[in-house]
Amino acid sequence: MIKGLRLAALAKDGSTVKKSSAKLEEIRPTLQDFSLSWLEFVVDDVPRGAREIAEELGITLDPSSVLRGYYSNYEDAGEVLGVTIPLIRFAAGNVDPSPVLIYLTKNRVLSIHDESVERLLRLSAYSDQFMRKLPSAPEDWVDRQTLLFARIIDEISERNYDTLRLIVERAQTIDIELTAERRPIKIVTLELSKMKRAILTFLTAVWATFTTVHSLRHGDREMLTDKPELLSKFDIILADLDRQIQLAEHVLEVLSAGMNVVQTDVANRLSTIILWLSVIGTAVLVPNTLATIFAIIPNAESLFGELMIIIIISTIGASLVSYMAASRILGGRKMEHGFDSDPE
Repeated sequence: MIKGLRLAALAKDGSTVKKSSAKLEEIRPTLQDFSLSWLEFVVDDVPRGAREIAEELGITLDPSSVLRGYYSNYEDAGEVLGVTIPLIRFAAGNVDPSPVLIYLTKNRVLSIHDESVERLLRLSAYSDQFMRKLPSAPEDWVDRQTLLFARIIDEISERNYDTLRLIVERAQTIDIELTAERRPIKIVTLELSKMKRAILTFLTAVWATFTTVHSLRHGDREMLTDKPELLSKFDIILADLDRQIQLAEHVLEVLSAGMNVVQTDVANRLSTIILWLSVIGTAVLVPNTLATIFAIIPNAESLFGELMIIIIISTIGASLVSYMAASRILGGRKMEHGFDSDPE
């Protein structure tokens, strides 16, 4: 079901038109009067809404064939080009790529997304100024819609970069909490694991977008121009996507290092506990063994005082030796991890 519809168009006389409506029937009769029109649809469900819009506008390319790709995809049917680009949202520590379906037909560009995705704010706000700068000659229709199409993808890429910025800020917060030990290790570990999944999802979506844009840039699509100076717009988008991938991979490395620090810290604490339990066990083992031996001595009651002194001294001695050995082991571990207590 169509929830909202915005029209930005370039009339044949060079003027621009902007309209908003919830009904396609109110706008459809005027589409033939424009040399280029951009219809931005907001629907409750992209597959179902896209099928309804395609039937209303006579688009033969099945939306399901375009949406079946892994986050991003394109299908070329000659007179119709369908492209899916993910618009990535970040909320409550989770990354949610939502598909934006784009159709290109002659003199017409359609973008379809659901209500969870805010409209393409920047481009929608100045779409009339943008269209005034497009080539106006009738034979330049493919150049016009190529520039508009590239600008829509660039807008989505910018929005995804904003999402990446939020992810980076959250990762930095977790790193600070880990360093300052402000929160329990268990909670920080869960947060790190959640952020790693978010980064991996983001990377997968951006890589899929990169592959699609690269294919469009170097392919031979009837609905896109083949002029190198215009196709260079896609090179700029590819460079931006590459920077996003590099930054996301760097954040992933930082998070992986944080996970290693947490795991090492937990392992060290566990080994320390085991070590001190071994000290206690060793300290108890010596007097227990002596007491067992003394129990078989005939008339041990007459030597009770002497035997107690021996047991006490052996307990203290075993405890001291075990403590010194444990301290030496722990000191060696600190030296290995760069925590030498000697300032020199």
